[in-house]
Amino acid sequence: MPALALDPVLCELARLKSRDMHEKNYFAHTSPTYGSASQMLKTFGYSFNAVGENIAHHATVEKSQAAFMSSPGHRRNILSASWTKVGIGVWTDSQGFVYVTQLFVR
Repeated sequence: MPALALDPVLCELARLKSRDMHEKNYFAHTSPTYGSASQMLKTFGYSFNAVGENIAHHATVEKSQAAFMSSPGHRRNILSASWTKVGIGVWTDSQGFVYVTQLFVR
C-alpha cells in the first residue's frame, strides 16, 4: 500500500484534540469542545469525504502505537486503503504521559 500523505493541517487539528483531552480531563472520541472528529474538521473548514480517528493515552508514543496495532479497530484504521491523508498530534502531560490522536481522511 502507498504511504499516507502526512497533512500538517490535520496534524495541528490532531494536536488540538490531544491537548483538549488533557486540559478538559477526558478520554473519548467526542470532545466537549469540538464534538466528533467530523464536527471538528467541519468547524475548522477542513474538506474531507470521510474521517477516522484513533486516540491513545499511554506512557510513551511507542506504547500508544503498540496499543493501536494490537487493537483490531485501530489497526484497521492505520492499515486501511480507504484513507489518503493522516494527521498525528501528541500532547504530553506534566507526568510525561502522552495523549495521541491520529486523524485519517479521504
